[in-house]
Amino acid sequence: MKISPKESVDKLLLSGKYNLALQDYSIESFPIEYSYALFLAGDFDKALFALSFIDSIRANWLKELINLFLYSKMQAPTYFQVRNFLELDIDLMIVSQKFQYLEKVLNYSNVLSDINKEAYKLIGRVLFNNNLISMAKIYLDLYKNAVYYDPELHFMYARYYILQSDYKSALNSINQCLLSLPEYYPALKLRSEILENIS
Repeated sequence: MKISPKESVDKLLLSGKYNLALQDYSIESFPIEYSYALFLAGDFDKALFALSFIDSIRANWLKELINLFLYSKMQAPTYFQVRNFLELDIDLMIVSQKFQYLEKVLNYSNVLSDINKEAYKLIGRVLFNNNLISMAKIYLDLYKNAVYYDPELHFMYARYYILQSDYKSALNSINQCLLSLPEYYPALKLRSEILENIS
């Protein structure tokens, strides 16, 4: 099956090859992706110029990220921008090995959490999925202090405790998840795996 140019540029960015995206694509062909490649390359002025031609909530979010890097604050990201883009963009920073970018966003996480309480959970999940387990636990704990009764939070805790071989705590977490979502198949499956390790 032939991959479309759009899929190709997305694949380049999602695999951390933003320099190749800059070589192969242009502001005319893929403006938002090109802007992201410029952002990841650290060329904030050119990225802002490219974004000035785009009217979308994604473009506005990237402008806010650039504001954070230039001025240490974001103007007014919305609840939905945090929910829809924060996790993906942190993943882009990690795969692109832009850890100074990651640090800047993490240092701003309390403000993002004021806008959207799920920000800590989103950060914890993307860190966990990138094997930054100890850092992920910090953000899951912060989220737990704000929103305890989220079944997905307890599902992630169960996965965390499994990695620590703490199956008793994993069972407690997965049971807490299932109290809210008793038919949630991934949690039921994970509970069976936990029970196999306990017995």
